[in-house]
Amino acid sequence: MAISTHSLIALMLFVNSIYGQPARDDTFEPGFNPQESDELLALNFAFLDTNRNARFDTFLPGYRFLYRSESIGLDNAWDLWIRSDSTVTIVVRGTTANPKSILADFLCAMSPAQGTLILAPGDTLAYRLAAHEKAAVHTGFLIGFGYLAYDMRPKVDSLYAAGYRNFLVTGHSQGGALSYYTSAWLHYLEKDNIYRGIRVKTYASASPKLSNMYFAYDFDNVTRAEWAFSLTNSADVVPEMPFTTQQVDVDMNEPNPILRLMDRFDSLPFFQRLVMKRAFNRMRKGAAKSSLAYQKYLGGYTAKLIAEMVPGLELPHTINSTYFVRPGVPISLVVDDEYMNHFAPLAKEGPYYHHNPITYRYLLRKYYDGLPALAEHINIR
Repeated sequence: MAISTHSLIALMLFVNSIYGQPARDDTFEPGFNPQESDELLALNFAFLDTNRNARFDTFLPGYRFLYRSESIGLDNAWDLWIRSDSTVTIVVRGTTANPKSILADFLCAMSPAQGTLILAPGDTLAYRLAAHEKAAVHTGFLIGFGYLAYDMRPKVDSLYAAGYRNFLVTGHSQGGALSYYTSAWLHYLEKDNIYRGIRVKTYASASPKLSNMYFAYDFDNVTRAEWAFSLTNSADVVPEMPFTTQQVDVDMNEPNPILRLMDRFDSLPFFQRLVMKRAFNRMRKGAAKSSLAYQKYLGGYTAKLIAEMVPGLELPHTINSTYFVRPGVPISLVVDDEYMNHFAPLAKEGPYYHHNPITYRYLLRKYYDGLPALAEHINIR
């Protein structure tokens, strides 16, 4: 009789529970840990092995491979590992060469950070990624997250039932953006007493911008600047994407002092008042026009293409904003001449070589002591 993946994981965790519940270990702590970050960057390389039967038994000491999802949704996938201190480790795959995955990057509309996703007839995901009513997230990434969360939920249920309480979440590139959503989702499931008592720590590397400021405020407040980190190579162009437009009327907190400038202009002499009001209105309307064009071409048109590729998906509601930011404590890895010389052999491949996890691991060693030397097969020289 065939055994489902969910049943197999439940059986493995049940057997583990017979021999003792997962131990609480003080190694799972708040704060940036360079070794932990480096290990999670290394785990992202497991996605290069597309063999469905790979067990990764000796892939990284201290981590036991448990599960890999199918390619789902917008060609999304995730791995599940258990660290030796009983920390659940979720690794989310980044962008692939699949057109659906690429289109997810370019579906740059924004959708509410809480609501319901209809992924297929009968497959519905209610989600809450933030409490703030104005919080919004990148629509393409939200759709990808929806498929991942739908697949993750029964596995996390089994882990929680078996006593696991500590969760590491990571991803590189698009996977980094999705790791923020996964962590926010788990945080709010904890707040709703579904996964009571869990702790979630996030390492996102090379992540593009993924939300508006209200989500970022909410996420950073929940994680208290201790449990979520954003690693960026200063030469990597992906963290600068998507480009962003801030509208005065829509994307600023209330009370908005900029809008009140118009009242202050009334105290100026006539011609100065005329010039300043005209200039201000042109900038205000220009930003709004730019944002609407952005939403039309990288929102509506891209959404139609995705809808044709994913039968049954109902595209989520979008809001009028293209002001993208990225939350998390920044870990800025600044390149220098030594770095450029070291990776010169890759320069012929184009500027995206800076986006490779290898460059991030190299820069971690430049700025943080105590990390082991990179293995020869992933060292450029």
